[in-house]
Amino acid sequence: MNGEGGETVEQGGRGATRADLPSVLAQLDAHVLADQRAAVRRIRTAIEDQERAAAYVPTVPKLRALLEQPEHDFHDEVAACLAALAAEAPTDVAPSSGTLVAVARERADQPIACDLLHALAAVAVERPDVVAEHADAIADVLERRRGYDRCGLEAIAHVSAYAPMAVEPAGSLLVDALSVNPAENGEPALRALGRLARSEATLPSLEFVTDAAALVAHDDRSLRHSAIGCLNDVAHRNPAAVASVAAEFEAALSLPDPDTRALAAATIGRVAAGVDTVIDPMRWAVFELLADDHSHVRARACVALGHGGVDAATPRLRDLARTDPSPAVRDRAAWAVRRLS
Repeated sequence: MNGEGGETVEQGGRGATRADLPSVLAQLDAHVLADQRAAVRRIRTAIEDQERAAAYVPTVPKLRALLEQPEHDFHDEVAACLAALAAEAPTDVAPSSGTLVAVARERADQPIACDLLHALAAVAVERPDVVAEHADAIADVLERRRGYDRCGLEAIAHVSAYAPMAVEPAGSLLVDALSVNPAENGEPALRALGRLARSEATLPSLEFVTDAAALVAHDDRSLRHSAIGCLNDVAHRNPAAVASVAAEFEAALSLPDPDTRALAAATIGRVAAGVDTVIDPMRWAVFELLADDHSHVRARACVALGHGGVDAATPRLRDLARTDPSPAVRDRAAWAVRRLS
């Protein structure tokens, strides 16, 4: 049975096989817009309702061609299909990145841009090298969209892990996105800013350090880890900038999550390596971590106390260097004792 525009109505529902792919490809090749629209809707239905994205990966080049054609009115449906296919097969969508970015720039103020950014973020997970070429253009799209789309920020964050210098043009955008909505934009913005700070890139400012510090004891584990990690990265090149907000770390040192305690202690140690007085207000909180149940927390506390020059910790550190069951803790404790001596 045929529907409008030559669309074949599937009788198989969720049990339908991939046998309809040739007819979908044929419809996409047609020069009749109604047929092409029908094919796109078949793909979207199969992806959204039947969870069959993998079966339609071969349609990506033809969908890209449709996205490039200005004469039809279903670009938004094409973009939604490409976003879903990018999540399923990012390497297959990677060659379409240039088109995705170009259309997103043309329609930055329209809903379609969100799906295009979603597709780019998915591609950037496995092919950050491809998306890196368009980092400045993605930043431009985000600047023109109010609210800083999370997907666009994720794309920039993934690229920053591969080539931090490539996202330097997005520096101001990342700072603003974090300041405007830290809960929503924080994770990707902090990851990218941290990598920028650790690279040779020029940051627009270090205002984000205060915003990051306010999140180091946040209820959301991923967000606070991103904040602490970002400050650790900043401290590699500019420990004084983090020393100015170090008081915020004390609360993180006593949180129930051992990984948070370890990350906080490690960052304090990193800052103390450049500004040893930073540990003074929280030296006893760090000292208490030497008795922590988790060895990676104890190990990082040893390093922080050593860098901070906390002489009062020497007896306990000597004891750990001899008797702690963890080789890593014994090694870090011995190092701290030597440094304090």
